[in-house]
Amino acid sequence: MQIAPYVSDRKKKRKRIRAYFFIALGLVILYGIFFIVQWAIFHSPIFRVDNVVVQGNSAVASADVIALAESSALSDHNIFRAALTFKNMLLWPDHIPSSELQLVPQLASASISKDFFSHTVTIAVTERSPFGIWCFSAPPSGAGMPVATPAQTSTAISATSGTAPCYWFDDTGTIFEKAGETQGSLVYVVYDRAQAPRGLNQQVLSSEFLPNFISIMNVLRTSGLGVREIELNDLALQEVDVPTTNGPTIYFSLQFPADEYLPVIQKLMLQPAFGKLQYIDCRTQNRLFYK
Repeated sequence: MQIAPYVSDRKKKRKRIRAYFFIALGLVILYGIFFIVQWAIFHSPIFRVDNVVVQGNSAVASADVIALAESSALSDHNIFRAALTFKNMLLWPDHIPSSELQLVPQLASASISKDFFSHTVTIAVTERSPFGIWCFSAPPSGAGMPVATPAQTSTAISATSGTAPCYWFDDTGTIFEKAGETQGSLVYVVYDRAQAPRGLNQQVLSSEFLPNFISIMNVLRTSGLGVREIELNDLALQEVDVPTTNGPTIYFSLQFPADEYLPVIQKLMLQPAFGKLQYIDCRTQNRLFYK
């Protein structure tokens, strides 16, 4: 009798059955894990979103901020994220990229936080603050009304018949909203006769001149001078002319910051004859001339 081969075949069969059993058991365990993870991600209340809160916005509607955040969540075309809904915490990004923020120029930054205990997504935004109006043309012949905020542009600024494009810009020199043409001391208006018009999300000046121009604006604001307008007539001269309402015209250079001239200008403003001065020349570094 040949018993050995028979026993060997039975052992091999038992081994195959055992292998199949463990493979099947492994598949069941993997499926169970997959099912649990899938349930936890898509159906568990852990990641449920009950509230979406927008903070820090006044000029931009909350609905627009939420729409921007939702758009940025799907901008990378991730298949996994696309399978989720906005009722799921995992779909919401941690921030809104700058490339997406350019779709709403009034926004300077936006961050997103998630509270898994209260099931709340909070979008905290920083809006651009108006620093002045930049007009890429000669000033209008008629005076408009002073303006307090860009949100009041449509009612507080008298539009003129000119075609000069005017924009609000912030303290970084970024253009973020259209404005009408105006004159007045409440809002500083720059009349740029030296450059071609620029659009939203762009800088009013190149990085070479922008910091020094912002310095000039800060000096004017801090001094309390009544400013009729700010003129940029020829960029090649790298100069800014500032006619004041009841005093001299002040000349600044774009080649260096203007901060050092502030105490001298303030001292001159205290003089009784300040209104009779013709000009104050700040175009030479570390020196000031007046007449």
